[in-house]
Amino acid sequence: MPHPGGLSQPLLDHTVSAKALLQWVLAYARRQELFTPQDRVLVAVSGGPDSVALLHLLYRLKDELDLDLAVGHFDHGLRGRESEEDARFVADLARSLALPFHLGQGEVRGLAQAAKISLQMAGRQLRLNFLKETCRGHSYRKLALGHTADDQVELFFLRLLRGAGAEGLKGMWPSTPEGLVRPLLAVGKAVLVNWLEQESLPYRQDSSNLSRGYLRNRVRLDLLPQLRRHYNPRLTEAIWRTQALLKEDERLLAAQTAHAWAAVGQTKAPDFFSLDLPRLFTLDPGLQKRLLRATLGKLLDHQEITAAQVASLLALAQGEKSGGLISLGEAQVARAGPELHIFRRLPVPPGRTATLLPSPSERVDSPEGWRWQITSRPHDPQKLRPDAPHFAWLDQDRLTFPLEVRYFRPGDRFWPLGSPGPKKLQDFLVDSKIPRWLRPYLPLITSAGRIVWVVGLRVAEPVKLTPSSRTVLEINATPNHATTRRLWEILQKVGGKEI
Repeated sequence: MPHPGGLSQPLLDHTVSAKALLQWVLAYARRQELFTPQDRVLVAVSGGPDSVALLHLLYRLKDELDLDLAVGHFDHGLRGRESEEDARFVADLARSLALPFHLGQGEVRGLAQAAKISLQMAGRQLRLNFLKETCRGHSYRKLALGHTADDQVELFFLRLLRGAGAEGLKGMWPSTPEGLVRPLLAVGKAVLVNWLEQESLPYRQDSSNLSRGYLRNRVRLDLLPQLRRHYNPRLTEAIWRTQALLKEDERLLAAQTAHAWAAVGQTKAPDFFSLDLPRLFTLDPGLQKRLLRATLGKLLDHQEITAAQVASLLALAQGEKSGGLISLGEAQVARAGPELHIFRRLPVPPGRTATLLPSPSERVDSPEGWRWQITSRPHDPQKLRPDAPHFAWLDQDRLTFPLEVRYFRPGDRFWPLGSPGPKKLQDFLVDSKIPRWLRPYLPLITSAGRIVWVVGLRVAEPVKLTPSSRTVLEINATPNHATTRRLWEILQKVGGKEI
């Protein structure tokens, strides 16, 4: 057996003793610096042999590694009673070890249909989201996953069949900056199954793993046995060496990509990034593609990004006109003048939604997620206006009630404060650097059909306060929903703040 300190090859000898396996995993965890003392670790346990072995191994090593463990299980609900029994099994296992247990459930079929993705991808997305949310909510610093050396080989061929490049073929990292750790990545599945049987530790079998309706299962059940039987009985070791070489290259290229991103990319708001296109196109084409993948990876850490998708993004970026929009799972990408915007998917725009504002000294919540507070007071020319984009002060005597909140419509016109006359609202938004993809979400306040306030940007010239104004109408716009709060933050990052 190779010395566990070197770990130049995975541990595939299924006759290894229980003590030797524990020492191997301990050495791997230390060598890869997977944990730090007093780490709170959520162990993802499906009930299958890999994750059950992971939990038992970490439990036996928790004192040496100084870990505080908990168990997380996600019920996909795809196998009826079998899924329910898996959840009960994992709950009982956590209870027997006196560990906290977290159970999640999700509508996998619904997500797959809505997002037009496979059941496996939908399940993986919901499972990871649940596990990450559990980590955030309970202050677990690490999320331990039961991927093995066999999973690396399967992933290599899955990505090879889909035309992946070196970045994809390298496989999974032992750990990620987000706190994902894979302590069994250098251990073969047969080793774990044999160890569980030696130790009389029960586990569950997922019947869907035998279905050849999934590509991954066909690779595992058909392709890999054929390759081992007829071409290379040491296929796993060969792929492991290839992936180790690719990882070395990836570390170097990742550093170059990070350096290039610092010059080309910008984080404009949480889950909202931009790439400077003129600077992007001065780079080598290979580095351009890596930057696109790296930026998308900030939003799609659980979704593979294909070469065809990257090509479509480059075509969007190289187009002559801005305004195009591409959706990729949970991410959306839009061309905005000299920038490419990459952001987490937005909801459907409000469209022709309209809300009547209340009388002064009242407030109303509009269904799309805004709270409107209206106040009327005598005008004091000596009193300064609040320097905040969510406030507007208007001349009440120049308004026609009721006021209305609505959203962008083709042909809208607006007379911005300080401008010589009306102009197309679209031109005003272009001048204010509001990208086309954001404009349908921007609330507009109208009086008798005229736009009197583009919320967060500017009031209209005809209703501005003057020394002769008698009454001030103050409108306070507050986002009171997670979606509108996010949109408001984005607006303040990309648009002006003049009111």
